[in-house]
Amino acid sequence: MKIFISLINISIIIVLYFVLIKKVTNKIYRKITTDVFKIQTILSPITILYSIIFAGLFKINLKEMGFQLGNYKNGLIAILVFGLPIFVLTYIFAKSAKKEEINEFKFIKIKSKWQILYVWILVGLTEETFFRGLIQTYLNKNINGSIFTISYSVILTSLIFSLFHILNVKNRSETIKAFIQLLPTRFLISILLGYSFQISNSLIYPIIIHNIIDGITFSTVKKSIEF
Repeated sequence: MKIFISLINISIIIVLYFVLIKKVTNKIYRKITTDVFKIQTILSPITILYSIIFAGLFKINLKEMGFQLGNYKNGLIAILVFGLPIFVLTYIFAKSAKKEEINEFKFIKIKSKWQILYVWILVGLTEETFFRGLIQTYLNKNINGSIFTISYSVILTSLIFSLFHILNVKNRSETIKAFIQLLPTRFLISILLGYSFQISNSLIYPIIIHNIIDGITFSTVKKSIEF
């Protein structure tokens, strides 16, 4: 019963977030800018504030959300053991991506001065605060158990994280084909991000890993297109 209620609450959080972001985006688009990356940059602090407000409603403090140094030894281990191999694989796959595969992601072709700021800094901060800081922490406080050493909260949050990216299809940033193909990869990476948060109790380390993965992917593919 507790699991059911927890999932209902998470569903409410996500639905309300969809509504909020849609309204804000509609006000920003064309009235202020049509630049996708600038819009995402504007939405970032809104998402972070939204996460903190709902965390407060669920009696989750900033420290529990991961706004702390945490266990820095485990955090650094996570970056070295999980992050470095992923960084290398990310670069290899991005470098070898075929033109038809790149065409599945329309946002990669967008030219914007806001790209570096969002992709290398804000994307990890924003998504990790929402998914790990809010959702994973809430689930962890209400759902016990683990598979091996990975908590159920990490697994459930990773599933939500992977499916959440259907928004990329809705806003035409990627095709449905690309979304389906990336589901397993996003789920696996999210597991590693969630586990990094689990063992470190800090958002710092998953944010670093997340930013570098997205940064390498975007920058490498972008460079391939330009040349």
